[in-house]
Amino acid sequence: MSSDEKLMIITWACPKCGATPDEHGKGGRDSCEYLDNVLSSGQKNCGGFICECDEDGSDDEHGTSFEHPCTNAVCYHCGWNGKFPKKPKGLHAWEKKALDAGWIPPEQRRKELGFK
Repeated sequence: MSSDEKLMIITWACPKCGATPDEHGKGGRDSCEYLDNVLSSGQKNCGGFICECDEDGSDDEHGTSFEHPCTNAVCYHCGWNGKFPKKPKGLHAWEKKALDAGWIPPEQRRKELGFK
């Protein structure tokens, strides 16, 4: 991919609850699975959705596209963990491979798949 081409940037947020770094997700503080840890540490919010990769974080694109996924994303609000971004359901086999290679679906297909 040339440097002139855009990547389809995915917002860094938990695919299950929508938590972002250092913020609670859906349901807020009352539905945080880690609330006891939050209260005992004196924090206002949970850790939210963070990268737990061993890398040094020097890659600005890490976890923001299918071409540069985070392989160890963890949500300290709802407990979800895995590879991020998570591919949406309903993809054709060729679309999965194309997304990994940096393909950006046409606008109508992005809407069908729930991308912004």
